Amino acid sequence: MTEENNPAPAAGDAGPAGEESLGEKIEREQQERRLRAEMIGVGQNWFGGSEYRAEDGGTVYGAGRDLYVQQPEEDVFTISPHPGSVACIGTCFVETASQRELVTRLTNRSVALLRGEPHSGRSTTALSALLEMGLTCQTLGAKDLKKVRPAHLRARHGYLLRADDATWHRHPETVVDQLRAVAGASGAVIVALVPADCAVTKSVVLHEPPSALDVFQKWIAYLAEELSGDLQQHLEQLHEHIAGCRPAEAVEMAHQFAEGYRQGRPLTEMIDNLPYAALTELEKNLGLEDAPSLARHFLISGSVLFGLPEAVVSEAALALAARIGQEEQKEDDPDEERPLQVWERLSQWIGYSRLSEAEGGRGGQGRRIDVRPGLDRRLLPTLWAQLPAIRPVLYDWLAGLVEADDWRVQVKAADAIGRLATCDYEVIDKRFFRPWSVERSKARVLTWALESAALADRDVAALVRRTLKGWATGSYNQRLAAALSYGSAIGVGNPGDALAAFRTIAVATNYLETCDAVARSVAEIYTASTAQRVLGELARWTSGEASEQVTAALAFVRLVSLPQEQDAYPALRDHQPVSDLVALWTNALSWGLSRKAGKSRSPAFTPISWELVADWAQQAATDPTTDAILTNVLAQAPDRLRKSWTFHLHLWNSRATISAANLARYLLLLKEH
Repeated sequence: MTEENNPAPAAGDAGPAGEESLGEKIEREQQERRLRAEMIGVGQNWFGGSEYRAEDGGTVYGAGRDLYVQQPEEDVFTISPHPGSVACIGTCFVETASQRELVTRLTNRSVALLRGEPHSGRSTTALSALLEMGLTCQTLGAKDLKKVRPAHLRARHGYLLRADDATWHRHPETVVDQLRAVAGASGAVIVALVPADCAVTKSVVLHEPPSALDVFQKWIAYLAEELSGDLQQHLEQLHEHIAGCRPAEAVEMAHQFAEGYRQGRPLTEMIDNLPYAALTELEKNLGLEDAPSLARHFLISGSVLFGLPEAVVSEAALALAARIGQEEQKEDDPDEERPLQVWERLSQWIGYSRLSEAEGGRGGQGRRIDVRPGLDRRLLPTLWAQLPAIRPVLYDWLAGLVEADDWRVQVKAADAIGRLATCDYEVIDKRFFRPWSVERSKARVLTWALESAALADRDVAALVRRTLKGWATGSYNQRLAAALSYGSAIGVGNPGDALAAFRTIAVATNYLETCDAVARSVAEIYTASTAQRVLGELARWTSGEASEQVTAALAFVRLVSLPQEQDAYPALRDHQPVSDLVALWTNALSWGLSRKAGKSRSPAFTPISWELVADWAQQAATDPTTDAILTNVLAQAPDRLRKSWTFHLHLWNSRATISAANLARYLLLLKEH
């Protein structure tokens, strides 16, 4: 590596002397993360408390009550279910014929396949069968089912294997035979969940979903037993709305009712606000001929911008109406006058659309528009499905919203586009994702949209990851888009893919903009489950190319800047081995100094690192762990940093940041080593 290889600003990347500093940029990123999490509920560590540890490094995350597994790097891994989930199965399970047949099959065989649709209660049925047999339950995961060995399993343990998103080999019957041999040798039992179209015929049990109403009643009795009696007189009305639901949706409704009951909401109101009731009424409203002419436009606008001020939602609704009007005018007589709908009332729009309004928390905020409980993720896809003729205009309108000056509108519009990707990924990819991937100005909204799509549906998440994998080696703008997009829940759930892409992008870049984008994303995926791998990978980059070193420095100062008092951010000082932290501090401090490149001198990339290490030096007086890390950093300081260290140590002592005793000790370390 030579000094001339330092990453350079991209075209238009170098700003005036008063441009945003790195410290200001980090602060802005943290604020953006908080605001976005408040608006649409995603962002850094959006998983909240629904994170469970896995035996072999895996993690189970709760996303809207739908559990999915973050797969560790091991070829084969096991994960223990959360104790609360096991307790719920014992209390709330609704027995089915498939569960009884599964128990019978497993009594005589070590492997059984449960065939059915996702989200239909298969996992609960399988776990219930294993628990009834007195087995200790675990989830079994494997990148290649042929690699499962007896050593991976334990006797008297029951394993749940999800094969929906794993590709069965060309000879699936052979794989089943192998699993049976492995289970028999270990004394374990395996239940594999397979899709309805799985071609395997051996040891198959056809899953029969339980009655959604029975599931709902069981969960209500568990969550709010005192509510069960009151619901009996509304069973007929409830059955009308719950009958067609999947078990997972029935459980979700039970939670909503229990929470509403605790809040003192009337039972009739909660039934009326069921998302399924609302969607049924919505279909009727869409067919009304005497509906207010702008009500449908307001409904679509509200389905995208819910949570924002009424004036913002209404303005967007009028813009949509204008677009649709222009399309209609092309088909009608251009000379025909259209009546102006200027006297329609907001109350008419609200009543038609089942949206709601509430006063802002403070004066001047205006009223805010919101959707009824449970409709936030369903409303727009339902409108997309019911109104195919407006889709081209809807896409153009959404494209206009992401160009809005209001940052909140951009976030909401990108989130809506992501939700539409669950309706038809190829259409949204062609209309938005691919064109945006080659526009540098669209990188941020593209990240938001892709994250929204990945979080909305597990199958869509796989398509998103496939797209990003291609972009990581694509054009400059595509690599930038991939770098930012992996810095989201997509990367948190797939840290191996994310870190591999980050390094590929960092090695190939010559621009500071890309290094900074990768660094920001690395900080975004730093969580309790990824911390060890993230820091280890960054430490490896410190001995790589100049672009890797700069990226590692930019990422590390972001990690040091994170609010360490929060449990969501693992404390850097606790990382092992300490040599990683020594390498990262040394690298960041080195790039925190200006450098001579030929006849010119380039500015420092991470000058904030010296301010941050000063905080660590102050903490070292009372924290032995921090002091030990700092001692190692000083003892291994390269020649390039020794003069700067000496200057800063004297400066900190004069400012009472460090004591005279520590000053003397640290200077001695520099001298002796």
